[in-house]
Amino acid sequence: MRLLNPLWCKPLCLFISIGQLSANLYAESASDHNENDIEEIHVIADRLFADSTRLSPSSRITADDLKAISLLTAEDSIAYEPNLVVRRRYVGDPNGVLGIRGSGMFQTARSLVFADGLPLHYLLQTRWSGSPRWSLLGPDEIANATVIYGPYSAEYSGNAMGGVVDIKTRTPQERRFIVQGHLLSQDYDALGKNDSVNGNKIYMAYEDNIGDLSLSASYNRLRNDSQPMSQYFTEANEAETLDELGVTGYVRGQDKYGNDVIYIGDSGAEESTTELYKLKLNYQLGNMQLRGTIAYEDRIREEHNKRNYLIDATGNTYWGLGNRNFEQRSQERNSLLLGFGVSAEIWGNWFYDIYTTNFEIIKDKEQRSGLNPNDPSFGSRNGRLTQFGDTGWNTLDIKLGTDTWFDRDDMRLSIGFLKDRYQLAINGFNLNASDGSVVSTRSPSQGETSTTAVFAQWGWQSNEHLDIALGLRYEQWRTQDGLYNNIQAPKRDESSWSPKFSIGYTLNEQWSLRYSAAEAYRFPIVEELYRNEAAATAVLIADASLEPEQGFHQNISLINEFDSGKLQINVFWETIKDSIYNQRGTINDGGNNISVSTFLAIDEVNTSGVEFIYEQRDFLLSKLSLRFNLNYTDAEISENSANTRIEGNDLPRIPSWRSNLMLSYPLNDQLSLHSSFRYASNSHGDLDNSDGGSEVFGAIDDYFFVNSKVSWRMNDALSISAGVDNIFNDTAYVAHPWPSRSYYLEGRYQF
Repeated sequence: MRLLNPLWCKPLCLFISIGQLSANLYAESASDHNENDIEEIHVIADRLFADSTRLSPSSRITADDLKAISLLTAEDSIAYEPNLVVRRRYVGDPNGVLGIRGSGMFQTARSLVFADGLPLHYLLQTRWSGSPRWSLLGPDEIANATVIYGPYSAEYSGNAMGGVVDIKTRTPQERRFIVQGHLLSQDYDALGKNDSVNGNKIYMAYEDNIGDLSLSASYNRLRNDSQPMSQYFTEANEAETLDELGVTGYVRGQDKYGNDVIYIGDSGAEESTTELYKLKLNYQLGNMQLRGTIAYEDRIREEHNKRNYLIDATGNTYWGLGNRNFEQRSQERNSLLLGFGVSAEIWGNWFYDIYTTNFEIIKDKEQRSGLNPNDPSFGSRNGRLTQFGDTGWNTLDIKLGTDTWFDRDDMRLSIGFLKDRYQLAINGFNLNASDGSVVSTRSPSQGETSTTAVFAQWGWQSNEHLDIALGLRYEQWRTQDGLYNNIQAPKRDESSWSPKFSIGYTLNEQWSLRYSAAEAYRFPIVEELYRNEAAATAVLIADASLEPEQGFHQNISLINEFDSGKLQINVFWETIKDSIYNQRGTINDGGNNISVSTFLAIDEVNTSGVEFIYEQRDFLLSKLSLRFNLNYTDAEISENSANTRIEGNDLPRIPSWRSNLMLSYPLNDQLSLHSSFRYASNSHGDLDNSDGGSEVFGAIDDYFFVNSKVSWRMNDALSISAGVDNIFNDTAYVAHPWPSRSYYLEGRYQF
């Protein structure tokens, strides 16, 4: 069954093709990151659920703020926001997973990402495969981004346990053509290998405003090579055997556990090309707002340059150790995202918003060669093809609300209905490595989850100082068609109630205090339930009986808002029961590193932390703008009956300390300087916290990245900028290596 149902897709696609839709009732002017006028659109949906940012701690970055960084991909827009991390290993990385507060970067189902209401989060898979589909959003479209921390609003499901990223794109106000290009270059030096990898990006857009219709048609292409993502090693005692054979080239070192090993190769540069074709149209039809988006992505990744360091006595490459690591790999992925919404005022001061989306993977196939084609044994081991079948999602979101309930200006009410369906199907084949023909099939993995939810949020401003809000969310969760290891999984039908409470007190014109508490349930996603797969270098084990995660979250915020900025302190506590965690270990078999992954339920994880946020324009020096945050998080495994030895350990991939600083200073009307700093302390990658190594493959290191950028606006049409990231070439790993010193050059012309 295809996800795109022709009964409703054809009229929807026809309507969207006529126009995207949203000339909105409320707007305010701002500047985009190229000093062009932007109309920041406040759609009715935002007015309906203004409580989402009122009741929850949040941070917002504007187009002016984004000038301080090299905005190369969409995830760059939130890279410096408080207490979060996007693990983008290189520019163009499709595996840019998001971790917020006590939800680690591999707990991807605990964060939601929206762009103009379109869901970019990928609630089908987890770990690196579950990263948001950032590449469906061109970075040059972004007007602002808001991070909402925790599930304190009834608007969002338990997948907001970490938080929500809400990105708004600019709506054209006049006709213009935009051409923008980037050149990228990165130096890489590790294990005695010196490289320089390069890339480029081009963005072209046509924007217009014709009466009640505004439109934007854009093309975004990113082509980049990465630093080697993986380094291959084996036990140090293998060196004796290699020495006896006269084999050289290996590099002695240590693994993340501090064991002596020898490194025998790396994955070489990963070549990535992503093309995004996008159409957005906004239309004001009487008092009705219509909006829609079509986004088509074409992505290709290749690992064809894996390097075997070992050289035999005759000067040829030695393939007798770890040869399975050096297989070639390629992936081609095509996907389509559609969104359509309508909003209006219906009577009195009541508003509604209806939004529907459809995402479909048109093609996604990954092919592996089994062994390297240069290996004399090539063809003796089968290659592999992994291909996605009917995979994607549909959502329908209906909201209704008023900010003057019962004609009382001090009361507000928002109610809503959500229906979604997520479907995943993965088929595997063993291939004849020589000619690519299918030799046999592997066990497929497939399944479907769906949720029906209703929710309500009520607020009462009882006086000029006191504000109270109550929320309630009900979810009915179902599974069907689950299949793993050729076994049909039983259907499941479960439900949950999630209450919300918040009370705020305004101390004076500048200071306010708010306490928020929420319960939330995060139901398992398809991969956690059904994907079981055994490969030559990887084993994945799912669990169809996983229970939903149950979280209780509390937050106290103290906020001081003043004319030129804001000071905010957040203190938070979280308790998650039945926390679903994917534990990944590595087994070495004859020099081949085999990854073993399994989904575990940890009985209880307790997290607490403090966030300090300070933002100010005209700081000290008359024109200096500053954004600073410092965050402390303590995530502890408090109960785990399956393995009590890990009780008291840190939850992996959550650093105790994070901090970010962004500085911008205009020298004059044309030239401006920008600097940014990112810091995180080290953390563990394993539940037993036994991985204490640093600056080695597999470690989760601390880092301090210093970046700079200079921007020159030559005239109204032409601007250029240049930047350097990781100026001091800090060596750090997030299992894979972070980028080393990188250079960017940008040029933009509009007319």
